[in-house]
Amino acid sequence: MILAPAARVRRGANLRKRKLEEHRAAAAQRMGTPRAPLYLILDNIRSLHNVGSIFRTADGFGVRKIFLTGITPVPPRPEISKTAIGADEVVEFEWMADPVRAALVLREIGVPTAILEQTDRSISIYEYSFPEPLGIVLGHEQIGVDAGVFAYASAVVEIPMLGMKHSHNVAVATGIVLAEVRRQWGARGAAR
Repeated sequence: MILAPAARVRRGANLRKRKLEEHRAAAAQRMGTPRAPLYLILDNIRSLHNVGSIFRTADGFGVRKIFLTGITPVPPRPEISKTAIGADEVVEFEWMADPVRAALVLREIGVPTAILEQTDRSISIYEYSFPEPLGIVLGHEQIGVDAGVFAYASAVVEIPMLGMKHSHNVAVATGIVLAEVRRQWGARGAAR
């Protein structure tokens, strides 16, 4: 049976609505469960929209907490909420002036950190085995991660670039690295 275009659109909308309802029911069940031991340190990320996007991505991958450091804007801000679409209200966060302090806080609770940055010693995210628990440090798009944080990092990783540009937008890079972390954890049976 071939459906007319309008019928196909309605059928597609009904399927999306059903999927959305299933997702909301599953999300409601997850409300009381602890999030994965996965943390982000945002080091001087200046864009409000990038921060909002990172919150939304972090929620989607079950990040437990985001440390906002330096000039990184802090919720509540309308520009953050616009792209976070409520994730800034459900993902725990804390502001600290110094990203080194955030790395130390994670170290004190036994969480190793990996810096996402291109350096002469960084390795591909696809070649690194991400430990659980984990903290990921993301830096300013032009100047990178604060040099002091490198002393506390277990690894420096990068996303291989195949095009003409040398890097991804920080919010996009966050999604890529979190997807790889969760893929690895799931393959090892460690993901929650």
